[in-house]
Amino acid sequence: MSDVLSTDIQFIKGVGPKLAQVLSKKGISTIEDALYFLPRTYEDRRRILKIRDIVPNQNATLLLTVFSQKEIRMGRKARLEVVAGDDTGRIQLSWFHAYPTLKEDFAVGNTVVVFGEVKVFRNSFTLSHPEYEKIQEFHEGKPKASIHFGRVVPVYSETEGLHQKTIRKMMGEVIKVSLNSLEDSLPENIRGKLELPTLRASFRAVHFPDECPNENEISKFLQRIIFEEFFVLQLGLGLKKQRQQLEQAPRLDSAHSKLTDFIRSLPFKLTGDQEKTLKEIEKDLCRNFSMSRLVQGDVGSGKTVVALASAVIAGGSGYQTAIMAPTELLAQQHFRTAQKLLEGTNLVPMLLTHSNAGVKEDRDSIREGKAHVIIGTHALFQKGVVFHRLGLVIVDEQHRFGVEQRNALIQKGEGVHLLMMTATPIPRTLAFTLYGDLDLSIIREKPANRIPIKTSILRERERPKLYSKIRERLQKGEQVYIIYPLIEASEKLDLKSATEMYETLKKEIFPTQSIALLHGKMKAEEKDKILMDFKNKVYDILVATTVIEVGIDVPNATLIAIEHPERLGLSQLHQLRGRVGRGSLHSECVLVADVYVTERLRIMERSEDGFEIAEEDLRLRGPGEFLGTRQSGLPGFRVGHILRDADLLSYARDEALQLLERDPNLSLPENKKVRSLVENRWKEKLERLKGG
Repeated sequence: MSDVLSTDIQFIKGVGPKLAQVLSKKGISTIEDALYFLPRTYEDRRRILKIRDIVPNQNATLLLTVFSQKEIRMGRKARLEVVAGDDTGRIQLSWFHAYPTLKEDFAVGNTVVVFGEVKVFRNSFTLSHPEYEKIQEFHEGKPKASIHFGRVVPVYSETEGLHQKTIRKMMGEVIKVSLNSLEDSLPENIRGKLELPTLRASFRAVHFPDECPNENEISKFLQRIIFEEFFVLQLGLGLKKQRQQLEQAPRLDSAHSKLTDFIRSLPFKLTGDQEKTLKEIEKDLCRNFSMSRLVQGDVGSGKTVVALASAVIAGGSGYQTAIMAPTELLAQQHFRTAQKLLEGTNLVPMLLTHSNAGVKEDRDSIREGKAHVIIGTHALFQKGVVFHRLGLVIVDEQHRFGVEQRNALIQKGEGVHLLMMTATPIPRTLAFTLYGDLDLSIIREKPANRIPIKTSILRERERPKLYSKIRERLQKGEQVYIIYPLIEASEKLDLKSATEMYETLKKEIFPTQSIALLHGKMKAEEKDKILMDFKNKVYDILVATTVIEVGIDVPNATLIAIEHPERLGLSQLHQLRGRVGRGSLHSECVLVADVYVTERLRIMERSEDGFEIAEEDLRLRGPGEFLGTRQSGLPGFRVGHILRDADLLSYARDEALQLLERDPNLSLPENKKVRSLVENRWKEKLERLKGG
């Protein structure tokens, strides 16, 4: 990156340390950051209206002479009222704070140009807090154009202590000092093919356009900036994937394993999606470089069976498999499934959690290779755990682990294959963006014997109906979840909280039932005990927060009631719904909404397809909120929006892959600039891309 672009923003004329601190709230620390801080809209201030041409409740740019000024004291504060006009009429201007500069600029006789929304009060035109500029210079009878008037003016998002005129002045300086440093890194042939302007022209036109863009228009100039963001991301992911393919790994051949016997012994038939995913994994494992595959499987789609089948392949070639789960309870559940399904394969499963990670016998079994499939939690990557011959790492609910944690486990073997699993369906567009360096398998089909979960919406006034449904389930000996979005009552939000309602349910509504409370502030051991007790039918009702989103299977839990569902994302509601329907009993999900039932919630009634729901969730909430937290390890998008700009993302992906086919290391002279851009943009995010 050019030294100019990396210059601290405080050194821009008119900024300084104090304003730089305010700008940091907007993510602006350098000149380059400022360039990418794009206007949210534009105002056309080229045409100066006469007062007679004003349309009430619309914006107007007016050239006025000040006729009178009046300061009105209001306690310690003073309000300023000014009457100004032109040869066609008069208008009253007002400000709530009569500061000295303002009084000076609106001294009687001064000429000013003002902009704002004109209102009518008592048959007179009024303008409150207009943007203005004192005019001292005319050109051909008109006020000389400035950065604020006489042109298409950019409007930026503000923050406290940062106003439009300040931002605009700064941006004018930024453009002035930076444009010569902006080099076009995009290969000429790609820019030509897509008819994209230069980067210099693009930034100039986006900040200070000659013509006023239509609302929501993605101009060629904006496309140019967005395309580069996407292109750099896809190149980075492509280079990372290439590097992974250079990492030698053992060939794990399914022909040496008891995979066929394992599949035949299953008490159910694999779905088409499970078979397809397993074939993809088989193909990956028998290559001589590391597999990096993500399996996306909807709630209850049978990912665990695919994981165990992969472990059977590894075991057949004499390698151990480590399966890492985010919680001890989930690890125990996978272990019990493995014990049952791996019978007859000669593979010995072992559970490793913090409670037995220090047991010498267990650690010896892993080190000596007596344990073949080691299922556990974070304990798996602790220093004292040594594997005999680790060949495959499977990470369940992968988004719950950091990159470093995954790597710590992978490094316990040489050239280890990696299989990641997630029950959070991610729309294809987003998956391309987040996981472009991984191969992707999707298990969408549900097992044939799975009973659908009925979803219904009840309004607050229908609460007795909900309690009646719960009583019916309890009378049959079944169990119920009741979910609240908050732990304790909030003063700001009128929402029922888990702790508050737990007391009410226990004392007033279901006094004869055993009820437990579960929330995220509890210690892990306490949470695990409550969940295990619930599974073992110690409790009839579990009142919980969304902490149970990823939980264990409780086949006897057949009803989940979710309070204030409008506060949660659709994908989260779908995950919560997946806590029931884990057995052979008919299950139900009841969403208890406030007075208004939105169309968004109706999707939950219509669909049980997590991928369809995720697409809708992304469309309604946008990528940032959909993901919850910013994904670490990826350069963020400063301008591009993966949903709105899906076509550009697709173009960028195609062009990046084609370029890497022609020049795998971006080492040709014509690609030197773009390589430098990729290295710089990714920085330390996913290790610097240095090969070649």
